[in-house]
Amino acid sequence: MKNTVVNFFALAVLCTLSLNGLAQNQKTTLIQPNVVPADEVKKALFIGNSFSFYNNGVHNHLGSLIRANDEWQVGENRLRLSTLSGGYMHEHIDDLRYLLSKPKGTWEAIILQGHSYEPIDPKTRERFATSVKQAVSLIKAEQLQPILLMTWGYKGQPDMGIDLANAYTSLANELDVLVVPVGVAFWVAEQQIPQIDLFVPDVLGLKNKTSDKAELTYRKDLKHPSNAGTYLMACVLYSALYQKSPEGNIFNAGLDPAIALKLQKLSWLVTSGFYKQNKETIPKQ
Repeated sequence: MKNTVVNFFALAVLCTLSLNGLAQNQKTTLIQPNVVPADEVKKALFIGNSFSFYNNGVHNHLGSLIRANDEWQVGENRLRLSTLSGGYMHEHIDDLRYLLSKPKGTWEAIILQGHSYEPIDPKTRERFATSVKQAVSLIKAEQLQPILLMTWGYKGQPDMGIDLANAYTSLANELDVLVVPVGVAFWVAEQQIPQIDLFVPDVLGLKNKTSDKAELTYRKDLKHPSNAGTYLMACVLYSALYQKSPEGNIFNAGLDPAIALKLQKLSWLVTSGFYKQNKETIPKQ
């Protein structure tokens, strides 16, 4: 099915109006998803890497949002996480086969998250697509719902964020599966609420190690989520999987309540806007 391209600027403006930011001058196109959320997903297995397991795991943040809204039912809800640090999608296939052998009813959906650059790097993107197709086939064979978790561009690299968003959505459309727009939310948040840092630095090494002024050095690229980043990811997942806004949820993951509220609002604005099929709405200022 042909992908529909919509104006990404609409999402930024929508968030601008609600968060009192500054409208963006550039217009960026985003592929529109063919599949939109339908039923609530109560039993999900997350397959991924450090992007998902940082900060005690996105599944725990999502579970806390659900519990804080009094929606968690013992025996009815289950969220688990299976990750490999630095893992690429093809490295999860064997484990996925084992996890899918669990008794019927263990899962409703399997949420797939790839390596940061994997879907857009010329050296890995073909292997990524092949591995996702294989995983989706295995999941559908068990009559479960495959879902792609769109990752984000590194801090300060908006073009990477757009490329990833379109790579995930294009593949989701080809396979007729749902994609959750976490990467879009990161892109919009960086533009609209830059005072909230969604990333943490990775330690590279040590300098002045022979003196009493030893200092840590850090990798240039900021890619792993801060606590706020993981919280935003969980809010987008909640918005997509439950088709409702997390705004007002009292679980804030230890963040300042005002910051948590901004991330809650943004997650719903982005998610609901992303799934509006073939529509482009830019509110009048």
